[in-house]
Amino acid sequence: MPDLSEKPLSRRELLFRSAPAKADMPDPCIIRLPWADSFVIETACTGCGLCISECSENIITISRSQKATVDFDKGECVFCGACADSCPEPVFWEKEQRETKDPWDGVAVAGQACLSGQGITCEVCKDQCPEEAISFPATLGGSALPTINSDDCTACGACVAPCPVDAIHIDWNKDCEQQVFRASNEEGRHE
Repeated sequence: MPDLSEKPLSRRELLFRSAPAKADMPDPCIIRLPWADSFVIETACTGCGLCISECSENIITISRSQKATVDFDKGECVFCGACADSCPEPVFWEKEQRETKDPWDGVAVAGQACLSGQGITCEVCKDQCPEEAISFPATLGGSALPTINSDDCTACGACVAPCPVDAIHIDWNKDCEQQVFRASNEEGRHE
């Protein structure tokens, strides 16, 4: 029997008892903040933690590379701007840019583990989406599968943590792919 005194179990671990430990999971696109480019975060963030203390949703953490990043397993970004306002380094875009541009380039994506794809009715991601970007259109002779309207999705992450099977994640498009590629190349150089 597992020792439950070590750490509280997540819903996922409680239900399935087979969820991988966070430390064992790959960390794709680990450096991500609203209104900031990944490369700038990598070079300008000192990991001071001011943005962490100002985040009303408590979703900003320090990554393994000692940079501030959003962890959607803790909740959603409400785009309040407190992280950007509190940062003493040139990590975030200027206020004028933040008011006119989307905070980041990403969209929620539902994967094959989605319960709806297995014939189990689950719409928790849709229920959590503040932008109503997720729908489950009825299909003839099959399960209703999640459809995510990329024009409405703000990549806030509200749908990520509530998913009982980790089937939904934020796809950061080319910016993330470049960052993961750059990080893997750097790891290769150090060996």
